[in-house]
Amino acid sequence: MANIDLSILNDLTAFDSATVQNAAIRIRGYINESDDYSGTSLKRYTGEMPTIVGIATTVKAKALHKPTENEGTVTWKEYYEKISKIELPFISIFEDIDSPRNRAALFGDNMAFMHSCLGAVGVVACGAIRDVPGIQRSGISVWAEGRVPGHGPFNAVSLGDQVNVAGLNVNEEDVLVADADGVTKIEKEILNDIIKVCEEVRKDEARTQKFFSVKDKTRYKSWTAQDYT
Repeated sequence: MANIDLSILNDLTAFDSATVQNAAIRIRGYINESDDYSGTSLKRYTGEMPTIVGIATTVKAKALHKPTENEGTVTWKEYYEKISKIELPFISIFEDIDSPRNRAALFGDNMAFMHSCLGAVGVVACGAIRDVPGIQRSGISVWAEGRVPGHGPFNAVSLGDQVNVAGLNVNEEDVLVADADGVTKIEKEILNDIIKVCEEVRKDEARTQKFFSVKDKTRYKSWTAQDYT
């Protein structure tokens, strides 16, 4: 288990994913989007709020066809035993590796209640889900790329491998911040600085929004004169 301060994860829940992404840019500059934040295909199915923060645990799965002999399988018992031992808040990431993708549900209401019971704060399905009303009753936050009513043979193929979340590469124990905008990844190297810089970003944005809340076209000129671009 990564040496991550639980208090930092808890404090990050006060900020939205966009603020966190902006703060990360201030600390280490721009990086490739595939290591930074998720794309537009991901949707939150459990409301706009709150922000969810946790470490990633990953599973590649097939929910339409049986895995090939070369792919192999991992028992769901192994998966649930693994997540039951995670001590930090975690987000389970399911990646659909079937063909076609997004044609069978990777996640449903029974699984939602099980994950909530075992300490998951969120689940991201890089594929489809079903039973959304039941998922919402479980209290867990869930993201997915779509909804379907069914699935075929459902098998885990691997645990702990890198997965792709709507264009974002996620590895086991990556720190993730997720809300209705999507998922932002934070490098462990900047975790100790991220809260302070998030507060600075929020302060700067509040100042900008307050300044421009008055309908006065002359304000832009005075704003740029202060070098607040």
